[in-house]
This record gives sequence, C-alpha cells and structure tokens, in this order.
Amino acid sequence: MLATLNIMWVDLQTNTLVITRNNPAPVYIARDDHIDNLSAESKPIGTSRNIRPSITEMELVNGLTVIIYTDGLSHAGERVGKPLDVGTVLEAILEDADPNPQEIADALLALATRLEEGRPSDDISIVVLRVLPNVGDTVRRMTVRLPVGTG
Repeated sequence: MLATLNIMWVDLQTNTLVITRNNPAPVYIARDDHIDNLSAESKPIGTSRNIRPSITEMELVNGLTVIIYTDGLSHAGERVGKPLDVGTVLEAILEDADPNPQEIADALLALATRLEEGRPSDDISIVVLRVLPNVGDTVRRMTVRLPVGTG
C-alpha cells in the first residue's frame, strides 16, 4: 500500500517554515510576483524500504504563500481531456488580486470540480499558508472545516 504525505510546520523559534514531502505532487511557493515549486523527486511511503522525505526549510517573510495539495487536484480534468495546470491557475489567481488563503483554496477547488464535471474521480485536499503582517492581537488562529454526516 502506498501513502503520500506532506507535512508543513512553522517554527517560531527560528522564524522558518519547514515542508517535508513524500509525495510526487509539487508544492507551490509564491513570493512577491514569483511562483516557484518544489518538484524534486519525492516517493510515496510504501514504495520500498528506507524512503526518505524531501525536506525544504525557508525563512518566514510577509507575503510568502505556500500551496500543498493531494494528487486529486493534479489529476483533475484528465478524465475528460481537460487537465488542470495548477501553476498557471495560481499565477492568474495571485496576479488578479490579493486573495486570502481561503479564496486561493476555494478557487482551486472550484476549478478542479468544474473540470471534473462535478464528480471528482479522486479526493482533493488543499492547504494554503500565507504569511501576512500582524494586525491586532497576537492570538494564533487556524480554521478547519470538515463536512461530517450526522445520519
């Protein structure tokens, strides 16, 4: 059995962001007007013994945006001959406005769902981290929404 895994954490002691990947899907990083991706070879867990993650550490700076996602986004639209180019879509999203992380994730998910004709053939998970200037209090917040059936 294979499993892909991305882990991202913010280290406030070193003021860095650390990303570990055991996933062939790239991670996109936007700084200012430049979008890069982490696409070095990274194998899923379970392909062989002693699999090591790809590890990237970078300084936390205002405006840094990181987008991590599952292969359901990478493969969106392929079934119907309209593959999604995540990098190109991100460029369009980020140049049109100054979207917040939720808007970025929602735009990617909406496009993937539309390309899949409303029936995604694989699960799609998207995580967006954006470093913004501190305004207001110093309370750390995280928002997560999960649709859980109750019956």
